[in-house]
Amino acid sequence: MIFNRFARETRRCVVAAVEEARMLGHDSIGDEDLLLGILRADEGVAAEALSSLGVTLEGAQEESEGMLSEALSSVGVSLEEVRREAGDAFEVSIPDERRIPFSPRAKKVLERALREAVRVRDNHLGTDNVLLGILRNEDGTAVRMLARLGVSPEMLEERLYELRGRAAS
Repeated sequence: MIFNRFARETRRCVVAAVEEARMLGHDSIGDEDLLLGILRADEGVAAEALSSLGVTLEGAQEESEGMLSEALSSVGVSLEEVRREAGDAFEVSIPDERRIPFSPRAKKVLERALREAVRVRDNHLGTDNVLLGILRNEDGTAVRMLARLGVSPEMLEERLYELRGRAAS
């Protein structure tokens, strides 16, 4: 299975992605949750690359919430109004005992990450491979979040390769 090839920090990133999805009430783990997981775990070359370009967990979480609010607004639902009316009863998080599956998009990210690891002959799948898998999905939620944060896939990929080169030296 693909998870056998995960480096230690990548496993932590995926666990953090599951936690983010659970807190946000997502019914599946998406590519945006994988991005949030990289930021939350705060380990590896991917987290360093994101941080060096000013991407923070808090900023990405705010963008994720903003995108959700805009999506709901486009169909006439105000997230703020729902929260206000529901008060303390408004709880989006998913119970710990409920399993959350990976979305097709997140699965594709992990498949691309594995291909990237094989291409560069990495023995283990690192967070940098996962981030590259995210970036290869140009219409993904995570790439749109990054764009809203002022970071293009090209800029981030260039930074990743710089950091990977430095680590290899």
